Amino acid sequence: MVRSGLSALIAAICIAASTAAAPIEDACATGEVASCIAARGGERDEVQLLQERLSLNSRLHRTQTADAHVAASEVNASQKLDSIDLGIVAATTTSTTTESADGLTLNGVGDLVTLLSGIAMYGFLTICCVLFFSYARLSYPMIYTYNAMSGLVDPMPADTMWGWVRASMNVKVEEVIESIGLDNAMMLEFCNLMMRILATIGIPMICIIGPMNWAFGGNAAGEDHLSYLSFGNVEFYSWLYWVHAPCVWGVVFVVQINIFSAQRRFLRLRYEWLRKMANLRANTVMVDNIPEEFQSDAKLGEFFERIIPGDKNVKVAHVTKDTTHLLHLVTELKQAEDELQKAKAMFEKNKEDGNGRRPRMGGICCGGRDVDSIDYYTKIIEDLRPKVEEERKRVLTEAEKVGGVNLNNGFVVFNDLTSAQVAVRLTGITEDYTDFIVEDPPEPLDIQWADFTQDPTARQGRTILGYALTAALFFAYMPLVVTITNVAELVDLGPLESVWSSVAPTAGLQIMVAFLPTFLIHIYKHCFTLRAAAWAQHKLQSWYFWFQMMFVVLLAAVGTNVAGFTEALFTDPFSMFGVLADTMPYATHYYMNYLVLSWLSQSMVLTRYVVLSKFKFFCQIFDEEEAKKWAEPEDQDYFGIGSRSAQWVTFAVVGIVYGTLSPPINFFCFITFALKRLYFGYLLVFAEGKKPDLGGVFWVMMLRHMFVGLLLYTILMTGVFYRRAANSGPMLICLPSMFYVIWSMQRFQSSFQWEKLPFKELTEESTMDAEKRTLDGRYLQPELIAS
Repeated sequence: MVRSGLSALIAAICIAASTAAAPIEDACATGEVASCIAARGGERDEVQLLQERLSLNSRLHRTQTADAHVAASEVNASQKLDSIDLGIVAATTTSTTTESADGLTLNGVGDLVTLLSGIAMYGFLTICCVLFFSYARLSYPMIYTYNAMSGLVDPMPADTMWGWVRASMNVKVEEVIESIGLDNAMMLEFCNLMMRILATIGIPMICIIGPMNWAFGGNAAGEDHLSYLSFGNVEFYSWLYWVHAPCVWGVVFVVQINIFSAQRRFLRLRYEWLRKMANLRANTVMVDNIPEEFQSDAKLGEFFERIIPGDKNVKVAHVTKDTTHLLHLVTELKQAEDELQKAKAMFEKNKEDGNGRRPRMGGICCGGRDVDSIDYYTKIIEDLRPKVEEERKRVLTEAEKVGGVNLNNGFVVFNDLTSAQVAVRLTGITEDYTDFIVEDPPEPLDIQWADFTQDPTARQGRTILGYALTAALFFAYMPLVVTITNVAELVDLGPLESVWSSVAPTAGLQIMVAFLPTFLIHIYKHCFTLRAAAWAQHKLQSWYFWFQMMFVVLLAAVGTNVAGFTEALFTDPFSMFGVLADTMPYATHYYMNYLVLSWLSQSMVLTRYVVLSKFKFFCQIFDEEEAKKWAEPEDQDYFGIGSRSAQWVTFAVVGIVYGTLSPPINFFCFITFALKRLYFGYLLVFAEGKKPDLGGVFWVMMLRHMFVGLLLYTILMTGVFYRRAANSGPMLICLPSMFYVIWSMQRFQSSFQWEKLPFKELTEESTMDAEKRTLDGRYLQPELIAS
């Protein structure tokens, strides 16, 4: 969380500095009464409509000529603007590059200089980050090359300044699955997928469509040079829209074909991953809603032995136990053992420094006395261990009876894969469909056992609370952004005011972007029953994506009025064609800067500066091996695979949605994913620790989200052609693409059996003879295992 906040602050300083000199227009300078009313604070919805009208009319004005057709076109455009419903215009837009409270700037004159300045600034800082990483990698191999040092991956990267580049580029997805997990391997494959898509789309867009916009668009952009290759240079009712409409189908086909092809390749990798799954996990099922008469280890095992064909199918069954008091004692014991380890390590460090002083402690915990730390924690451990053993014995004795300390969920371990696969696909086991819910288990060491001991009634209440808090965060997001920004602008830092004035306008947006994953993950961990940390990341991926869609991709349309946009979406969904078409084409320059800024932010991730700082700190207490354990992992709220997956898909959706409106965006987005492939090809394989693996679950969700972005693209382009084309022809060409995307989404859902091995695979030699992975842990509560 600290890392993400610092990254956001640095990014805010950079982007604000590059836009601080942008011109600010006075609304009354146009001489229009409506504009003056808006500038002086009229009624909210009317102001939004007038600002929208002013924005579009100013662009139409630049395209006026003496030709009567253009004059007539402007009248028709004004009539279309008059038809926009006051209640559905959710975006507050202007024709300037002034930055609003939500951080958005619209296209304007001078943006090319701003973009080039940003590329120069962020490019320089990116190079600095890469140089720092290249040097630090050689000085601190424990942080940057540990996976190769420990033998997890092979070969070791060359011990040279740029050896990491070759090592990253040589990474093959198929070869690193066993080392880093299928989930992380498919993150690299997503980069490859997006580079193929963006190259296929971007080359003709930049080389053909862009120059056509420049040469035949009618110079609607005027002095806005950055828009010459974009829709911003194409006047209303141009014949070019007949060319652009088929291009939409081209984009849809390219994305759809590549997604389906990538999923087929993933299917082969997924099946191989399932074949090699460790026997412990492959032969185990997780059971929920166990009826009371089966709530004991013996009864649960006997039940599954009866319903699964064959003899001696069940190896062992474990019903979750109520270990509230035992867990409290074990937690205290573990904390004392950790503190004793720290104290002993500090004592050894002192002896190496020559003073031999034993660490001491005092305060409330010691009754105000100054005591020897090693003796103090040793005494606590000696007192707690007998209590832990006594309580453990009591729980295990009571667990022999049905009910009592036994709860309504647990695990059944079978002797073979086929029995486990039969069990996990069972439905209707009793007359109540909610009894005996059988699922695949997570990795043993990833299980959150506290979720298994929740009261079922309280669980439902917490779930409702979780959804309510998520909805509250959704609607409070932009008001919080505006509030934080307004407060920041009131702060006077005296001599530093010039610097702060550059940061303050985007402070709210940067802070909320940095802390949003933390807010979400805390809601999910405390309100939802997730059972495993990896499943929490999966839930974060799903919800964080929708927040990103609303407050990043659709920022121009949403503005600061989230409630108004949401109301329009549900009460008048067909209005979205006009709302998106009237706002999003005028924000393409913002997304170019957004992509360029990401080059710096991911270069900062490459440096692992927070993990390195923690490592340096703990090296003062422990040896390097132990210090690394305390320094890892990176912040899992912002840099966990769930958050990363949502962020990466957001970049992909930006490239798809805005790539036709502004062809250069394809290039910037391609560079973004090329850098991700280079950086994370090294980080995920050689530096970051291996995480619990769900076997590609995040990948499948990313592709589903890609279809959502593709659907948004077709809706946007249909609305653009409706607003801009001289007749309905281009719109009618584009419109069916929406239904094709919807059909493709449904086909994607139904065509690929990826979650489980088909039954025909279970008995094949490739499955039976596959070399199984090793797996630590047991499907038993840790506090019940005697140390």
